[in-house]
Amino acid sequence: MAKHLDVRHLKAVLATAEAGSLHRAAAILHTSQPALSRLLREAEERLGQVLFERTAKGSRVTAAGALVEQVARRVTSDIARLGDLTDKAAWKLRVGCIPRALGSVMPRLLHAPPELLGNVEIDLQEDDSPTLSALLQRGALDIAILTPPAEHLPDILYRRFYMDRNVFVSGRTKALGHDHPLTVDDLARHPFVAPAAGTPSRAEFDHYWLQHAVQPPVCRMAARTYDAIASVLPGTQLLSVMPQQVAQRHVRGGTLRILEVAIPLPERPIHIAWSVHALQPITDQVIERLLPLRRDDNGPKR
Repeated sequence: MAKHLDVRHLKAVLATAEAGSLHRAAAILHTSQPALSRLLREAEERLGQVLFERTAKGSRVTAAGALVEQVARRVTSDIARLGDLTDKAAWKLRVGCIPRALGSVMPRLLHAPPELLGNVEIDLQEDDSPTLSALLQRGALDIAILTPPAEHLPDILYRRFYMDRNVFVSGRTKALGHDHPLTVDDLARHPFVAPAAGTPSRAEFDHYWLQHAVQPPVCRMAARTYDAIASVLPGTQLLSVMPQQVAQRHVRGGTLRILEVAIPLPERPIHIAWSVHALQPITDQVIERLLPLRRDDNGPKR
């Protein structure tokens, strides 16, 4: 009967894949290089697969090795979490959330009835969608609220959460001199604080001008957070874009105004995403808790 891998083999594969060399991986695992080589050789023999290509520059993971690496990351992460539960009598639910959704999502979790989450501690990470997708795929998050990638990731489940839209904003203290909804050309004449490169908001921003065959505006700076954008705009002629619900919060605070435009930015779906390997039933309970947030143009719906 073929022997299976144990945790020692998985840790050896994971460390070698991440370090890229036996020398560095052995140091990470606090073991000798011959001992590590023996574990990797055993893993390859038991699986009947070559997991690493040995080169002069180090060890490069093969396709089979990448699969084992993915499993190893998930298994070792779950084992570590079991240790946390034993030590602290609390379970960490690792939730990732894009900034635009924080105001809607987190209050629903933080005010959940005690019987729902029990002694679960929410470990919140705020970041952009590409980063959260990568963390989710690596098993570093249990749930993520994000804008999904164009092609859904393997082993990740998605459910549409709600529809959102970016709006154009300016500082409240500066009048733009327009008494009509701003056209695309009107907007392009003003300098902008643009969303950070590589984010869905920036891709949408860049596509807007291309779609309407208008020369893009001058971007004076790029900002990664909406709070940074909101702090820069007042007292300037700068414009920017941000989620409608975030903009409305700053409007109520008296610092920004939402601009009326002839052609608005498109709506986008915000999704909740989780791994097919997510620990149950807590993940299901949290998703069901968040589901009432789903809405369309006519208001909330289940």
